[in-house]
Amino acid sequence: MATAKEEQQQSNEIENNKAKNETVITELHFDLLKHYAWLSSAIIGAIIILAQIGVTEMNVHVFVSLGLLGLSILISLTGQDHMVDSLLKGKSIYSIAKLMKVLRVTSLLCLGMGAGYFSANIF
Repeated sequence: MATAKEEQQQSNEIENNKAKNETVITELHFDLLKHYAWLSSAIIGAIIILAQIGVTEMNVHVFVSLGLLGLSILISLTGQDHMVDSLLKGKSIYSIAKLMKVLRVTSLLCLGMGAGYFSANIF
């Protein structure tokens, strides 16, 4: 009798941990996308300030960088919107985790390429 009770208790603990993990994973995905969008917009602001004070001039390299950074913001916001819509429809975060990872990596790649391309062509 004690083993059945212990198994039931262990099963309840596993279910509670899964629910807690799902909440943490959802928050992490959302926060990462939010931070990528925030960082991209901060870099865009820095590029504009550098262009205004004359450190760099507005040329094709700056526009490519701004485009990549803008794309990073767009992908991040699209990922956040998709996550919220999926969760409102009752889907589990685990069912959309692969798409969220692809969106996060793509957003981070655009952010890195935009900042790197600008840095490489600043002078």
